[in-house]
Amino acid sequence: MARKISRRETVLLGVLAAAVVGYFWYDSRPSSTLRGIAARDETPDKKKKEEAAKAPAVRMDLLARSAESYDAEGRDLFQYSQRPPSGVEVRKLRAEAERRRKEYEEAQKRAAIEAERRRKEDEERAKLVALNPPPPPPPQPPAITMRYLGFIGPKDDRIVVLEDGKDMILARKGEVVKDQFRVVDVKWESVVMGFVKPEFKGQTRELTMAHK
Repeated sequence: MARKISRRETVLLGVLAAAVVGYFWYDSRPSSTLRGIAARDETPDKKKKEEAAKAPAVRMDLLARSAESYDAEGRDLFQYSQRPPSGVEVRKLRAEAERRRKEYEEAQKRAAIEAERRRKEDEERAKLVALNPPPPPPPQPPAITMRYLGFIGPKDDRIVVLEDGKDMILARKGEVVKDQFRVVDVKWESVVMGFVKPEFKGQTRELTMAHK
């Protein structure tokens, strides 16, 4: 036999149905919504710490460094071939080449003028020599090939001993030797020889004593 539901039972069934519907609705929500809810529960201090950790760091020491000057002749990391000269550089190169060319031409002209001057001086000197030839050199006295070995006898009458190859020659002061030479003076370590021919008058040669 059916029983009539009371008002209290009706209220309890409504609350139970609302709880079941709420559970399924909460379980079906996206994760972002859950994170939002969880984020609302976080404290303000924790949010500030996380935001400070994510913020970019500013290197004040790098900002204080002086900037390096630009060098137009320096190496370019993005340039794989030699940089063509600029218009100013081309004009400088041309001016430098023209200056060097002029210096070379002037040096060649000076060298040619100097060579011509020397040639003319040589020609004038040759003409003067041809018109006024220098006198022939004076005749040279014959060479003395004898060796002085020493002397014998007293101081006032010394006799010199000369060696001529395998021959021994003895002569006093004033005597002629080999028809060309004359004993002029006899010293302790040497003998002074003169010449017989008049063109060699006054010329002498001193022979030092040979030591065997």
